[in-house]
Amino acid sequence: MSWVVEESENTSAVKVNRNTITCQSDSGFGSPINVLYKDPADKSGQYFWQVEFQSFDSQGSGNPSVGLTTDQGFRAGWGLKAMKYLGNLSDGSALLVESFGEGIKNNDKVGLLLQLTDAELKLYIYHNDRPLGLAFHVQAPYPKPLYPVVSFNSNGTVKIARSQQIPSSLNRGSTQFTGIEGHWKIAKNPQNPESAGVELEIKKQDQNTYRLHSRVVNNLNCTLEHNPSNNQVKVYPIMSTKMAGPPEQMKKENVVSQLISSTQALEVQGEQQLVLQTNNGQQVQLERFVVGAPSPVTQNIFS
Repeated sequence: MSWVVEESENTSAVKVNRNTITCQSDSGFGSPINVLYKDPADKSGQYFWQVEFQSFDSQGSGNPSVGLTTDQGFRAGWGLKAMKYLGNLSDGSALLVESFGEGIKNNDKVGLLLQLTDAELKLYIYHNDRPLGLAFHVQAPYPKPLYPVVSFNSNGTVKIARSQQIPSSLNRGSTQFTGIEGHWKIAKNPQNPESAGVELEIKKQDQNTYRLHSRVVNNLNCTLEHNPSNNQVKVYPIMSTKMAGPPEQMKKENVVSQLISSTQALEVQGEQQLVLQTNNGQQVQLERFVVGAPSPVTQNIFS
C-alpha cells in the first residue's frame, strides 16, 4: 500500500513517509491538492480506515477533507470525483449535504467504514470516534475498486491506518451540550407568537465567545460574547444573506433578527430551557432539541 499524489504542478508539495503524508506548498492553495491511498476495496465485505489529521495550518484556504474515490475519479484539484467528508458532504467539488458533521481540525480523527455487497454500497463516517451515521448509500452497479483520498487545502500532515476492528455502532450519536451551547427552538414568545418554532444554533468558538445561527428565509449569523458569571451577552452585528421570501416569512425573519440583535442576557434553566432577555425587558423561552441525522446521499456521483 502506498500514496499516489495527483499529477499537477503541486505534486512536489507532498512528501510521503510510509502511511504518513506531509503537504507543504509555498505557492498557496488555489485548488485542493489530492492524494490517494492505494489500498483498494474491491470485494464484498467491510473496510475501515482511520485517518489522523496530525497538524494543519489554520490560516490556509480551508479545512481538509477525506473520502473515497476511484481510479477514474482521482484527478487533480477540483476535478476530483469522490464521496467526500469535510463537515459537509460533497462529490469533490459540489456540496451534497450541509453540516453532516463538524469541520476537520488539528488532531482530529475521521473514520471511514465502507460496506460492500453485490446489491449496495454503504459509507459510514466517524469523527473523533463519534458515529455520524450513514453518509452515502448507493445501489449497484457502483464502481470498484474504491480508495481513500485526502484533499489538502492548507499545509499539514496526515496519517492513515487500515483497521480490522470494525466499529459496532453505526447509528448517529447525539452531541452532548452544556451551558448556552447547542440547538434551541423558540417555545414561548408572548409579544411575537409567530416566531414559535424558529430554531437557533449556538456554537462555542473559544472560552466565552459563541457563533449564533438561525434561518427563516435567509441565514442569520452573528458572534456572541457571554459572561457566565452574570449571564450578560454582547451581540455583534448580524450577517445575513439577501434572498426574498413570502411576506409572512420575511415578517417572521425580521422579528427573529430584532430579537437576536436586542439580546441582553441568556440564562440556562435546568438542562433543557434557555431564557433570552432583551434590552427592553422582553423574555423569550427556548427549549433544547436534538437534531436528527441528515439523510444519506443516494446518487452515484461517479456515473
